[in-house]
Amino acid sequence: FQADTSTNAASASSSAVSMNESCSFSIVVRTATATVQPARANLFIQLTDASGRQNDKIRLKCSVTHRRKFQPGHCDLFVLADQMVLEDLKSIEVWHQKREDGHPLPLHSITVIEHNTHTAYHFDCASQKMGAEDLADRSMMSAKFTCAGSAPVFRK
Repeated sequence: FQADTSTNAASASSSAVSMNESCSFSIVVRTATATVQPARANLFIQLTDASGRQNDKIRLKCSVTHRRKFQPGHCDLFVLADQMVLEDLKSIEVWHQKREDGHPLPLHSITVIEHNTHTAYHFDCASQKMGAEDLADRSMMSAKFTCAGSAPVFRK
């Protein structure tokens, strides 16, 4: 690795950083307690901000909090690093891709913490199902949830 110390390279580098800013998000998925066992599934999300900008559709792979993710009544934490900067989140779209037969994943809520501004956005999912019970054989279902509220997250 060689560092270029010329003035032009430094100014070009700093402007490239501002154009290619990135941020990190913590995603907390809370599943509802279910009367039936949901199918094991992959979950994908896409965030949209007030300007209509969206990140890429991202699969939530490894829960920081539980070895087996998306169990009824659990909260699973996922960390997304190096994401495009989104300001004032307005909605989250969630895709549920079943890996086996069974019922859709019963979501309670999703909380997104944006690390640059330390803001938490809450999405209430309990009022809308990922799919109707008669669609239990579908392998991919989606739902879009609007932000129910946001608040600053305080750091010490």
